[in-house]
Amino acid sequence: MKLKTLIALTLCSASMQAVADKEYWVGSDGDYARDRNGHCIRTIKWTPEAAIPGCEGGEAKAEAKPAPVKKAEPVVEKKSPAPAPAAAPVTFNLASGATFELGGSTLSAEGKAEIAALIAKFEGTTVDSVVVEGHTDSSGDSSFNQQLSEKRAEAVKAELVTNGAKAEKISTVGHGESKPVADNSTREGRAKNRRVEIKVDGIKSK
Repeated sequence: MKLKTLIALTLCSASMQAVADKEYWVGSDGDYARDRNGHCIRTIKWTPEAAIPGCEGGEAKAEAKPAPVKKAEPVVEKKSPAPAPAAAPVTFNLASGATFELGGSTLSAEGKAEIAALIAKFEGTTVDSVVVEGHTDSSGDSSFNQQLSEKRAEAVKAELVTNGAKAEKISTVGHGESKPVADNSTREGRAKNRRVEIKVDGIKSK
């Protein structure tokens, strides 16, 4: 019996010597040689780094799969909302028949009261700019009418400043008789053409 065991061990040893240069002994059938506990038999070249899952008593670990690569989402450029269209200037008319003497450029008491009431309307707001435009009817010399329209516009600006408006935000222009709004051949039409327009732009709450 001992002789048979010795022969078997000798044969087993001989069949594994051919692959002793590996970390584990491999039998003639190409499989790892294992002990009675199912562990692979190590060679002298075995190192912990060479350990094979499943040979050291544990089950082979599944290979870690790389995390899926997320596709880069397309960059969507956010467009700024379009700016709101600017509001049209607000225009106020001062009838020259009530604010100035005929052919004159001195504001009447009624005209000054109208301007004070206008300033009160804008209390609590800011204004970007004000344009004061003077106009006349076609009676008389055109050059005189031009100068008269300019003087009346300047008189209204001065009264606006007196009531608290900022002079640097107010500009004046005289159009003379060039921009009628009614028929100059009638008395009523000429009265409408003799006017001062105050155009207020950029009104915002404070």
